[in-house]
Amino acid sequence: MFKKQIVSYIAILLFGFVLLIGCSKSEESSNDVEGSGTSSDGAKVLNVAPDAWMEEKLHLDEAINYFEDKYPDVTVNLKPYPDKDALSTFALKWSKGETDVDIVLTDGLANAVQFLKQDLLIDFDDTNFFEGDTAKDNFVGNTLSYANVNDTQFAIPISLETYAVNINTEMFEEAEYVDAEGNILVPETWEEIYEYAKKLKGDGKEVTSIQWGPNAASMMLATKIAADGTYEKDGVLSYDTPKMREILEIWKKGVDDGVFSVETFTNKDAGRNAYNSGQMAMVLETGAHAAEAVSFIGEGKTDVIPIPGSDINGSRAFTAGILVPKASEEQELAIQFIQEALMNPDIQVAVAEEWGKLPVMKAGFEKIDADWKETLVEIIEISQTAPYYSEYTVIEKNMPMHLQKYLMGDIDLDTFITILEEEIDGIDKDI
Repeated sequence: MFKKQIVSYIAILLFGFVLLIGCSKSEESSNDVEGSGTSSDGAKVLNVAPDAWMEEKLHLDEAINYFEDKYPDVTVNLKPYPDKDALSTFALKWSKGETDVDIVLTDGLANAVQFLKQDLLIDFDDTNFFEGDTAKDNFVGNTLSYANVNDTQFAIPISLETYAVNINTEMFEEAEYVDAEGNILVPETWEEIYEYAKKLKGDGKEVTSIQWGPNAASMMLATKIAADGTYEKDGVLSYDTPKMREILEIWKKGVDDGVFSVETFTNKDAGRNAYNSGQMAMVLETGAHAAEAVSFIGEGKTDVIPIPGSDINGSRAFTAGILVPKASEEQELAIQFIQEALMNPDIQVAVAEEWGKLPVMKAGFEKIDADWKETLVEIIEISQTAPYYSEYTVIEKNMPMHLQKYLMGDIDLDTFITILEEEIDGIDKDI
């Protein structure tokens, strides 16, 4: 009996030992698949982290398939992150010389500036990136300057956009906001935007949406630039100007009168979704939505017009940013993927035609044939980016809360402006 027990105990111990070894090997195998570098089968692995919305709208799967077909020994993994709040986790790892990703795509370059102060990003000017098809002369306009601070090319731009007014041309025609030749009568002031919105609404639901949700800081910045020709006062971002105060009063009146929708308060995409379903006459946010809506409501029923003043003073122009951390051990492969896949003109054209996000490469840009492109280009050429402050993300995060309190009457205009100015004054602006 005793001998049988001993044998049983030994068998159990051996079984547990085998399980332990098996689990250890399984974990090692899993890490080989997920980590960048070279996998157990000899294939090179590249990990790419985009903001979640980019996978579909920048055709990243198409870019990956193109690259993997061209280089069968390379595996490219997508590791999307939920939103810009997740970027701080990258900074923490990179500052320790560690990384799970080799490329990060940020929604706007101002969100990438936080990595510069700690010197966590490669300088593309120190690489061979600007050779061949991706030479600097092959980029559209001054887009590369959007990703250059203190003579450091900290990112590569992709997906060129600007803030404008997306319109439903059928609704404009029904409201008789067209001339004898059928051309759109463009509202030239914010007071006219209000009057248009009031007439377009009629007795129904609001048909004008302004981006007052998570991207409210971009809407404010675009409005400020269009009104004053600059976002600065005494060399620093400021919203305390007579023109900006006048516009904010019109916004408040539009909310009070039920003329401007407030649905973007709780759903960033509310205006765009209603526009895509043919229920919104004007959507004031990125001008990309006119192109996007074509597949939903039909050709010739959408167009883009300037935010009042932006045809003269510009708006907020921006791109997404492609970053490579110094902590990556696959920098050369990362650069090659950006050059050949993300900068692929054909893929960038497909993105523009479906989603209205313009190519940054001339070879793709010149292939776009759409009326909205010309309007956006004219605005982009005189537009400005967001200020590159190391803590600009604080303003982006808090702006929706402050603005919504003002628009709903919880605070008055003076208090709102004071809150903004104090917050701007208090953030770290150095890079």
